[in-house]
Formats: sequence, C-alpha cells, structure tokens
Amino acid sequence: MTEPDGVDVWTVHLDRDVDAARWLGEAELRRAAAVGDPDGRRRFVAAHAALNGILAGLLDLRPTALPLRREPCGRPYLPGSSLHFSLAHAGERAVIAVAGREIGVDLDRPRPGLDPRRMAARFFTPAEAARVAAAGTGAYAVYLRLWTRKEACVKAAGARLALGLRLPVPGVATGAVVRDPSGRLPGDYFLRDLPDHDVFRGAVALAGAHPAACHHHEFRRDLRRKP
Repeated sequence: MTEPDGVDVWTVHLDRDVDAARWLGEAELRRAAAVGDPDGRRRFVAAHAALNGILAGLLDLRPTALPLRREPCGRPYLPGSSLHFSLAHAGERAVIAVAGREIGVDLDRPRPGLDPRRMAARFFTPAEAARVAAAGTGAYAVYLRLWTRKEACVKAAGARLALGLRLPVPGVATGAVVRDPSGRLPGDYFLRDLPDHDVFRGAVALAGAHPAACHHHEFRRDLRRKP
C-alpha cells in the first residue's frame, strides 16, 4: 500500500496481461464454472486472477494460498488481515481497489437498450433524475457517474444494491463525505470518482468520513511475485 490511509486502484485489461485459472482456488474455480457464457467465464477468471495476484503480492503469498472467505452478504475478505478490497468489471475492463478499511469500487459503461433517463426516474432521487434528464446527449455519462457512486457506497457497506439507489450522491470528483438521510445505508462514506476512460465511469467509496488519497495503477504481470 502506498499510504496507510490511502486507497490503491488497479485497472485491469481482461483481454490481456492475465494468465488466469492457475491463480484461482477451488471455490473460485467452481464459481467460474457456473458462469454459462464463455466470454463471461473468461472475464470472471481473468478479473479474479488479477485480484489474487495483487493481494498475493501485497501479502507475499501464492495467489492460490490466499485464505479468502465470504461474508453472509457475499463480500469476500481475508481473515486476520488489515487489507480490505473490492472488485468491479464491465466488458473487458476491471478495477480492483485495496485499502485499510472497508471499501467498495464500481465500474460501468453504456449498455444497448438501456434508457438512462427512464432508469434515473425510476430509481434515483428526484433531483438526480432531473439532472440526468437535463443532460441532453450526455445523459448516459451522468447516469453512469451517479450509478457507480451509489454502488461503490453499497459495496463498502456490504449491503444490497436496493438499499442504495436513493442515496443522494453529490459531485465528488476529488472526494466528498456521503450520508444516507433515510438511514437505510448506515454510516459515513468517503466517496470519489475514478478517472474517465473512454466510455467507462467508476467510483470508489471507503467507510468513514476520513479523506483518502487515491493512487492509480495499471495491472502488470510483474506484480505477480509468486507462481
């Protein structure tokens, strides 16, 4: 980790740079086998292999020796470790975030057939829906920005997405503290946007109000310290 109070975010290109299945444990291989779509299975394997490679490098372990467990909500964790992590992927790109406190990261891109104005009107706060509706040709980018902020907070909380769709998320390119006035998503979250990459939008959230510097990396093969 670069700083004790910071967050490190790796961008992973799932169509390259990852030599995958041999880095997964038995439970992960079973989850991968359950993915019916071949491209989805390949991306799952590549994304989780990259996560294992990053965590193994930080902990000086073999990727397949990581003692990964899952909370009842499904969020993975490392028993006895101070490292918290989150993974998100969209298409051929993934992001992996690691910090010293509970963290959530999300990434998304436009999808054919999805109407961002209609989705915002259905799920977002009225003010946010109006913001998307007023964005003209940029409506999808605004929608994705808001959506990924909400989902990052939900992941940091270890909650279900339905609890966070009405969470008000202000402009937070360089960081802001978010609180849910309804109390459905308890606690404070320090939230900031990830840099734009082409059509992709993303956000990262950490539990608590304490600010965190964000350090960005490209995933590379030389991160893998052990076979």
